[in-house]
Amino acid sequence: MKKRLLSNRVRNAILMAILLQSIIFGIGLVITGTFSGTANRPYKVMESQVAEKNSLLSSYMNNVLLLANTMEKELAKMTDEVEIQNRLVDNLNHASSSDGIFYIDLDGREALVLHDGEPDIYSSTYGDISCTIGRTQSSYPIALSKDWRPKLTDQEWGMVEQFWENKGNGGTWFFTSERLYYVLSQESSRGRRIMGLEISSDMLDSCLKLDNPPYQGMTMLLLSDESVRFSLDQTFEGTGYDLEEKTGYISLTNNGVGYDGVRSALQTYGYMYGGAVYVAAVCHHSELTALSQSTILMVAGVYLLSIFIAIIFSYIAIYMVLKPIQRLQEDIACQKPEEVHFRESGIVEIDRIHQALNDMADKLEQSYSRYSFTMESAGDNVGSFEYQEKGGRVKVSPSVRILLGIPADSREPVNEIDYDKWSRILGGLEQIEELEDGYAFTDIYGDRRAVTIRQRREEHGVFGLVIDKTDAYNEIVRLRNISQHDQLTGLYNSSYLKKEGQKILDENANRVNALVFCDLDNLKYINDNFGHEMGDRYLKAMADLLTSMTQGEQCIAVRLSGDEFVLFFYGYDNRDVIEQKVRDGYAGRPSLRLPDGTDHRINASIGLAYAQRETESMDGLLNRADRAMYRVKHGEKNGIAIYDKSDEAGPA
Repeated sequence: MKKRLLSNRVRNAILMAILLQSIIFGIGLVITGTFSGTANRPYKVMESQVAEKNSLLSSYMNNVLLLANTMEKELAKMTDEVEIQNRLVDNLNHASSSDGIFYIDLDGREALVLHDGEPDIYSSTYGDISCTIGRTQSSYPIALSKDWRPKLTDQEWGMVEQFWENKGNGGTWFFTSERLYYVLSQESSRGRRIMGLEISSDMLDSCLKLDNPPYQGMTMLLLSDESVRFSLDQTFEGTGYDLEEKTGYISLTNNGVGYDGVRSALQTYGYMYGGAVYVAAVCHHSELTALSQSTILMVAGVYLLSIFIAIIFSYIAIYMVLKPIQRLQEDIACQKPEEVHFRESGIVEIDRIHQALNDMADKLEQSYSRYSFTMESAGDNVGSFEYQEKGGRVKVSPSVRILLGIPADSREPVNEIDYDKWSRILGGLEQIEELEDGYAFTDIYGDRRAVTIRQRREEHGVFGLVIDKTDAYNEIVRLRNISQHDQLTGLYNSSYLKKEGQKILDENANRVNALVFCDLDNLKYINDNFGHEMGDRYLKAMADLLTSMTQGEQCIAVRLSGDEFVLFFYGYDNRDVIEQKVRDGYAGRPSLRLPDGTDHRINASIGLAYAQRETESMDGLLNRADRAMYRVKHGEKNGIAIYDKSDEAGPA
């Protein structure tokens, strides 16, 4: 075979590759729209700003919504005026995402509006306070007296009544007068109430402000479907805009200056009255045009420069190619033999590699020796096994017997196991999800052990490793146990009940299941009079009582939070058995010796609810048991109530 120098072939190949690359690269730029995409990069930057501000404002709104819903539940239980005022003030002090709160009692014709000033202004002391806040420098009177009365006119009360008549279900967002309001309506035996929180223009300013605008004239806006609703400098408000349907870009003119930009629907939590609100970013039209032109020129210049540099370096590579070939000869000598595929090429330089491949074979034996040394150094923590075909003998290292607890058999060699016996041993292991390829078993000493077994099919059989993972497995189990249990009482926590309890409920859908909701009475009294250490002992005593009630039963005990506990009975045949177990267990509740020498018996308000067959969820069951408990809590306390239809009107 005629042999040729590699340098000439490399030169021609590199030049052809550069030419082909240039053609493909140019076609790719056209097909993928890289030029147009690069020209639109300013819009992408504005889209990222819109997404960031959208997320920030949405998080404010979500916090307001959560606080308002919590406030609604709290106020639903209150009738005292001062208590209501204090709760409103407390909510405002802790509402970092809101700077205004309001409460209206329609039937009592009482209204209260609070706006955020200095945090120390608001307290439980009575008296009239006035503070000046906001960019409008408005003065707000705040009535915190015992007999607070409405500041609304008859016309304003008429508007409130009209809102009540037209209200929908749930909370509603209103965007008006440069402010966002979240409004909730509440109707109960205590009368009709309207309440909510406010995000003022100052807070909107802080959400939408750009510290370092990337482009000239760039600003953030809030839009409706037709016009600008809010802007940082107020000059855009009321300005209409045009929307390009194909691209989604917007354009508008303000004070004779053209602006272009992007918008994105505000991610609202709850219903937005009056239609969608959009977060938008715009900047000067002339700025975008200049940026697009300069960006396209820059990309084209970089493309041409890269081709020029590639050609220069290709000629340099031609004169340096022989040295890399010589280096390649040395590198191949260090490679794994299965990764090298030598073929006669007719090129002088490549043929020299042949000798290096021969040298590589000599190193194979050294590699095997090193592998054996590594396995021996690992000691009893790692073992290996291999077999050629099913039905034969499995060769194992001595440590495999130790790792898997396989006793020695005088009828077979120490390093061999019958294949059928090996299959039975592996089949008897428990596969565990805590470890990848993990298995667990109990050894002859009664200890729980864990290993990973990994095997690979090779050309002449199967090779595998057994690795001791007992310490790692025990640590995983320990951490999981911590995450599922209440640290004070040792009972399961609420997250375990909602996750695992639902599974148990579904598995026993055709049996009798019940949930017992226990609200521990007098915990606050014990904490206030004898200290929290005694309060903790009171909680532990309750936990011990519930634990004793689960002994030998299909039941789990849970501490939900604070002084709330749960017993979940599942898989029973009839309700009477469960009810009797609850009553017997509660009747045997112990007493706690207090520091003053008195004995205080554990008391609790208890609600029991039975699951509706096949249709019940854990949240629904918990809610109904909670309602039954409240019937006892609001009565004489220290008793047991079973959920019935009368509890549906009770507190959720």
